[in-house]
Amino acid sequence: MKNLFLALTAALLFTGCASTSDINSMKDRLTALESQVSAAANAANDASAAAQSASRNASAAQSAAERALNAANEANERAKRMAETCCARK
Repeated sequence: MKNLFLALTAALLFTGCASTSDINSMKDRLTALESQVSAAANAANDASAAAQSASRNASAAQSAAERALNAANEANERAKRMAETCCARK
């Protein structure tokens, strides 16, 4: 991309269609655009990493909730068995 820009700039310079200030202006704008693209790519990478982290955290929370539910179900079953065997009216 940069080579293409330089080639275009050189062609314009040799044909006399662009002045040095125009070329410098174009280079400055190109540099600014490259900087913006780089910043956007970095932001996208950061967002992707944050999404992956959130996904891992959600998975861990789901596993913990499932373990808690299983423990509650087991405690409920034990309570039912105790009520049937120990506290049943005879």
